[in-house]
Amino acid sequence: MSAPGGRHAAVERPERPPGRPVDIGDPGRAAATVVPRPDGRFPFHNDIVADAARVPGPAGGELHLLAASVRGLSHLYYGKVRQDAFGHLVTRDGRWLVAAVADGVSAGSHSHVAAEIVTRLGCRLLVEQLDDRPAAELDWRAVLDGVGGEIVRHARQRLGLVDSTLPDVAGRLAATALFAVVAVDPAETGDRPVHVMSLGDTSAWVLRPGAPPAWDPLQAVKNDGSVVASAATMALPGVPVELAPPVTTSLTPGEALVLMSDGVGDPLGGGTGEVGEYLAGAWREPPDPFTFIAQVGFRRRTYDDDRTVLAVWPVQ
Repeated sequence: MSAPGGRHAAVERPERPPGRPVDIGDPGRAAATVVPRPDGRFPFHNDIVADAARVPGPAGGELHLLAASVRGLSHLYYGKVRQDAFGHLVTRDGRWLVAAVADGVSAGSHSHVAAEIVTRLGCRLLVEQLDDRPAAELDWRAVLDGVGGEIVRHARQRLGLVDSTLPDVAGRLAATALFAVVAVDPAETGDRPVHVMSLGDTSAWVLRPGAPPAWDPLQAVKNDGSVVASAATMALPGVPVELAPPVTTSLTPGEALVLMSDGVGDPLGGGTGEVGEYLAGAWREPPDPFTFIAQVGFRRRTYDDDRTVLAVWPVQ
């Protein structure tokens, strides 16, 4: 049917203001002036990846998951690939959500590959273990050894480092590792058990409700109490002889489990500053996925690393 006034009369569309990243405090001059440059070595590795899901449990419970990984200003400026990664899987019986975040060590030319091996293979190995053992009895060393071994195999078979030593491999591809195993259905007490293992400075937090909400770290806060901040961190494929024990906690309705790379963890600090206050308010409840991406990629002066967050909220 023809529109009044002509066959193809213009359709009025409401004006939408152009989107802009979230600024927390002073974004710095680089945020407005950096021109993104692609990394021609890895043309199919995206600058931004994101995911959103509602995970149902066999007993009627449900988790809301949001995840985003954003290339940082430094890598945009120098034309280097995003080196963070995230991953998640659900066990075959639907009882457990397995989630991972990894941060590739920036000095390694292929550390983004190590981060993807950590998140993909690590989640698969945990799901396989959960087929026949309780979450409290997971063999975390077997997971870390398996992921580290795969990183070494990739280096030798795909990068030609046939006779390379472990330090040689780590110089080309290495990544931190953070895993969380979360019960999808609540226990009789109403909370959901959570098991966390980390290697390196990728951090896990529980955002507790309150006025204001509070960030509860599940590991020691990076550089807390240090006079001089350090960027040194442990990373796979190296696995220390002595592992830190896994952390066991729980999620209750109104709380959120937040896994993050140090691109977010460093400006967050102890969670009591301007960044902590903003993100606590923003993630008190799950935002829509597009807003979440902008929040993860927030701009703040002097912080220019890749940013990755995977967050889980119990559905009430």
